Amino acid sequence: MYASHSEIVSFASSREISNEIAEAILELATSESDAQEIWAEPTDEQRATVISRAWDLADADEDELVWGGSLSRNG
Repeated sequence: MYASHSEIVSFASSREISNEIAEAILELATSESDAQEIWAEPTDEQRATVISRAWDLADADEDELVWGGSLSRNG
């Protein structure tokens, strides 16, 4: 699902998640309701896909993302 920068930031801030996590969720989702479901109750496969993509999107010096708690680059 295509999302503009402002939509990504809005999705992230309203759910208290990192922008990279939001962008990865919105890329994976096929609709707004799908994005909501992935954010709230992802399958193991969706969660792994989102986390992997979010780290791809993150700056090289980023060492922490937030999605229901902190996600460390090294762990």
